[in-house]
Amino acid sequence: MIRKTFPVGMLQCNCTILADEDTRQAVIIDPGDEAAKIVATLAEDDLTAVAIVHTHAHIDHIGGTFELAQATGAPTYLHDGDGFLHQSLETQAAMLRVPVPTHGPIDQPLTDDQTIIFGSHQLGVMHTPGHTPGSVCFELVGEDLCFSGDTLFNGSIGRTDLPGGDFDLITRSIRDRLYSLNGAVEVIPGHGPSTRIDRERRSNPFVQG
Repeated sequence: MIRKTFPVGMLQCNCTILADEDTRQAVIIDPGDEAAKIVATLAEDDLTAVAIVHTHAHIDHIGGTFELAQATGAPTYLHDGDGFLHQSLETQAAMLRVPVPTHGPIDQPLTDDQTIIFGSHQLGVMHTPGHTPGSVCFELVGEDLCFSGDTLFNGSIGRTDLPGGDFDLITRSIRDRLYSLNGAVEVIPGHGPSTRIDRERRSNPFVQG
C-alpha cells in the first residue's frame, strides 16, 4: 500500500493519495486545492487515479477537484447530502475571500456502506452527518486506518455552526460509527495531526466514548 498525506490550500486540508503497489491504481481523498501538486505526486510513483472522493463539499476539501479530474480522467464522488454545498462554491469563496475554483458536476454519489475499489484494496464509506449533511468518513478495509474529514479531529470535532451543521448529529455519528471501530485504528482528519480511536474515546472533550 502506498499512502501519501499532505496539506493543500490556504486552510491546509489534508489530501491523501492511496494506491495499490501492484496495479498502481490510486484513490485521492479531499483534493481541496493545488491540483498540479497532486498530479505531480501521482507521477512520482507512476500512479493512475481511478477515483476522486470527498469527505464533504466545503471549498477547502473540493476546490481542486475539477482541475484534478480534468488532468487525470478519474471519476469524482460526493454524498448527495452535500449537493447544495457543491452548488454554492461561489458563496463559500466569497466568505473566505478567495477566488472561485473552476468546478463542474460530480460524477457519482457516495452512499453509506459503499466500497471504492483500487487494485486489491477497498475503501469503505461511512455516512457521518453533522459537520455537513453529506459528511462521510472512509475506512480502509482490512487495515487500521480511517479518514475522518472534518467530523473527528485530534482532540476535537468538526464545527457545526455553518449551513447544514448539526451538533447532535455529529456527536451521534462519532459515537455510533467512528467509536465503534477498533481502538487501534489510526484516524487521519481533514486538518492537523492524526490520532487513534482509543485516544479519542478516552480523552476527546467533546465526545467521550
